Amino acid sequence: MIMPYQEEINKLYKWIENVNNSIGRFPLQLTKVDVQQIERWIYVIAENIDDEYSFYNVELPRIANILFVINPYGAIDINLAAFGELFIIIKQIRHEPKNAQFWKSIHPRIANISKGLYCDGHFASAAEKALKEIETKLREMFQELKPGATVPSKVLDVMRALLSENGIYHYCDTTTVSGKNYCKGVCALFEGAFVAYRNPASHANLTYTKRETIEQITLASQLMYILTEPKV
Repeated sequence: MIMPYQEEINKLYKWIENVNNSIGRFPLQLTKVDVQQIERWIYVIAENIDDEYSFYNVELPRIANILFVINPYGAIDINLAAFGELFIIIKQIRHEPKNAQFWKSIHPRIANISKGLYCDGHFASAAEKALKEIETKLREMFQELKPGATVPSKVLDVMRALLSENGIYHYCDTTTVSGKNYCKGVCALFEGAFVAYRNPASHANLTYTKRETIEQITLASQLMYILTEPKV
């Protein structure tokens, strides 16, 4: 996973570690050039984390503005309170460069296929592969539940054979009204996802925003959980 601010956060983290190990042991010698470089690293990181860490996106520039002070002798000192804030923030961002909470709620199989692409900024590929993984799972299930039978070439036919009220995959109780309604809704969800997202992606190179990608990955996760965690 390569972040757009990878170089800056690595250099800033190394500087923070060096300063942390030097406090109280060696005098800190900073030049105006050093200060400008460090501030630039902080601003680059802040600009690139707005979606994942909106609070830090605001806090980091504030910290950069108060991180360095001129002492009575004209030398550059570090504001230790601001430095402590910076240390914690950069350590967390470096450890979890993209907010991990979202991916913890996504089905592991979808996360495994899409997380790396999403974090690298390949949004269209992340979204498309999430739905493609659903198709792969459907075909696997058809082969498992109907060994020896030919898997239909069209994914909608595979889906209907598995998920319809008389389908071979029993994921809800269709003897009840609520179960029949749930089954009908699930079929509509799967068919809508493939018609709206999977089929167009097969015929053209699509572009997705972060929001659109997250929505499609979330939908794919929901569909995958239906296939792996039936209600009966």
